[in-house]
Amino acid sequence: MRKVWGIAWKDLQLAFASRSRWLRLLGAPALAIYLVGLGAQAAAQGFDPAILVDVVDRDQSPASRALVVGIAQAHEALIVCPAGSDLPPACGLSGAALTPELAQERLAGDVTAAILTIPERFGAAVAQGSPAALDFTSGAGLAESEIAFAAVRGVVTRLGGPIIAAQQSVEMAESLGIATDARFRSERLAQAGAAWGPPPPVQVIAETVGPTDRGVFAAQLRENGFRLSTTSITAMFVMISLLNIAGPLVEERTRGILRRVGMMPVRRSQLLAGRLLASFLIGLLQFAVMLAFGMALGVDFGAAPWLALVVAAAYVLAVAALGLALAAVARTPSQATALATVAWLVLVPLGGGWWPLLLVPDWMQTLGRLSPVAWCLEALDALVFYRGAWADLWLPVGVLLFFAAAFFVVTVWTLDYQRSGENDTGFSS
Repeated sequence: MRKVWGIAWKDLQLAFASRSRWLRLLGAPALAIYLVGLGAQAAAQGFDPAILVDVVDRDQSPASRALVVGIAQAHEALIVCPAGSDLPPACGLSGAALTPELAQERLAGDVTAAILTIPERFGAAVAQGSPAALDFTSGAGLAESEIAFAAVRGVVTRLGGPIIAAQQSVEMAESLGIATDARFRSERLAQAGAAWGPPPPVQVIAETVGPTDRGVFAAQLRENGFRLSTTSITAMFVMISLLNIAGPLVEERTRGILRRVGMMPVRRSQLLAGRLLASFLIGLLQFAVMLAFGMALGVDFGAAPWLALVVAAAYVLAVAALGLALAAVARTPSQATALATVAWLVLVPLGGGWWPLLLVPDWMQTLGRLSPVAWCLEALDALVFYRGAWADLWLPVGVLLFFAAAFFVVTVWTLDYQRSGENDTGFSS
């Protein structure tokens, strides 16, 4: 272990002797986190989508149509999409008939905020003053669905108040021995517009399928865009920094330095472990400082912020091991630099570093799991957006450690001290 630490300490001294290295490690990512976070927050706040509500009207009575019209007029952001009528273009159905099955698909896909189902004989129940039930299914469970539910409840209250008043009037007349008929009921209903009573006979049965990931992200980014930029930008810059260790390692090999080290009483695994330890400490420091910067900007990592450091450590270890693996397969320093550049340009966006994976199709989300970035951001997002605990992190952390072990084993098996290209010393092997 002493030899491993000695190699790591030498690399750390060389790394921290450069002031420009500090600027690249801390200054550039901090500036990017701040600017991208402001942009994400402004974009989320400036985006005011319409609130779509699909209405499955099984009754098609004047009472049900009046209910739909009332809901559409209850809030300026609401767009009601009833089946079997001329739908506004904003409903996005393109002429397709709205069926209960299609309404469920639209709700599951975050196209709509809720589904209102009006049962058969709704109009008859309203006319008779009998109880009636409306089914309200909410998909997001956030601000949009609350607005839709409040609109439905308000319209139901306005419709139900006169019904209750008219029903009470009829019952009172009957108790006094006054003859009542349908005409008498209609007249009392017409006169009862200002009468209010107990809870209206039309009840709304609300059901929610839980908050969606898109809804959670959108709502929280409106409050603080740094929740997104802190994790994604840090993961990107840490990968860029650590993959660049491939170039110097290959240069040492081409200059014959590794060949001479191989003649010393230092095993290959010890040399690589020392290099890995130095890169790990540098990357962990960079990650920790950026997380602290994010916390200063209002990012909350939940009840146990130290779990973010556990995720960061696993990710840094995986990426540092990947940098060593690239050095093992590259033949020249320029080739190592090119491989490192291609690697981060592919792995960062593939893993959701440039956009959340929940915005891409399912097959791209599956493909993104090949990148350590995806597992890192999944774990950190669980802390930031859902106040997650260790139960939400053990799988991503375990996968990252598996990546680290696999990359390190590949490096130990494939790194050749003797292989070199043309170099300044004039020899090659």
